[in-house]
Amino acid sequence: MKKKLASVLIVGAMLMASLSACGSSAAETTAAAETEAAAETEAAAEAEETEAEAEGSEEGGYIFGYTCMDMTNPFHIAMRDAMQAKVEANGDTFIAIDGQSNQATQNNVIEDLITRGIDVLFLNPVDSQSVQPALEACAAAGVKVVNVDSAVADRSLIETYLASDNVEAGRQCGEEIVKLFPDGCNICIIENPLAESVVHRVQGLEEAIEGTNCTIIDRKSISTMDQVLQNAEDMLTRNPEIDVFWGLNDDVSLIILGAVESAGRSEEIKVMSVDGSPSGKTSVAEGGLYATAAQSPVSIGEDAVDCAYTILEGGTVEAEYALPTVLVTPENVEENDPSNWS
Repeated sequence: MKKKLASVLIVGAMLMASLSACGSSAAETTAAAETEAAAETEAAAEAEETEAEAEGSEEGGYIFGYTCMDMTNPFHIAMRDAMQAKVEANGDTFIAIDGQSNQATQNNVIEDLITRGIDVLFLNPVDSQSVQPALEACAAAGVKVVNVDSAVADRSLIETYLASDNVEAGRQCGEEIVKLFPDGCNICIIENPLAESVVHRVQGLEEAIEGTNCTIIDRKSISTMDQVLQNAEDMLTRNPEIDVFWGLNDDVSLIILGAVESAGRSEEIKVMSVDGSPSGKTSVAEGGLYATAAQSPVSIGEDAVDCAYTILEGGTVEAEYALPTVLVTPENVEENDPSNWS
């Protein structure tokens, strides 16, 4: 693809030079000829450099790209590091770029990764719907897409999808709520409808409390972390009788916990989450968060790399892989190593 682009540049440069020479004076013709020669030399140099890069890539093996919705999130960092370690252990190249919680930015990132010659894209989308143009660009360039953690809307353009069983993670939280409050309770949640993984967590939570007197009395959607604290504080003010406050992941729930503690309501409100991050499990161990449904970004990352190599070698993979989660509570937190991801 790179060699083709270089050829186009050469032809384009020659065509522009010849057009500029038409109908000109002798001096202009000479200048145009010099321009043409310079353009041809520059284009040839670019072609040689591009071919060298391509040969270097072939010698160095495959190139893998990774982009996630937010690379400040410890989960996405752990998943990235697991992928990178496994790819580089095979002598291949791994390039990671943050989507910065903005789908337009992430689409540009993916275009950049395509131009850098990636063979496979590990994708955790910011927005399951608006990532579509980037998926189409990958398909046009022959880049294989391995979707991780949060699903894209159009799965016809990906090879496989790997994630925690997010419905089960939400269900585990919901079942624990019903167990703690058999006579019913009031629940507030902070969610993100743009992330398919979070949608599934909420689905599982709602399924678990259906038919009980445990009720979601207030909910707020966010797309960036800077929205969490104000929303949590507003919801605490609006709802004097909250029993459970559920956040979409540990980072969000730890902020919620801070708001609950600042409001002097930590004795009356149990804060729950999904992630099982070291900070989340440590908080459970210290009596902060009540529970977190633990997933394993390391397993997702390593399994995603295995799938990618299988695909590149012409093998077949499943359309979807759902990895199990474990609800971490004060009763079992020490068995789940608070200092590490599960």
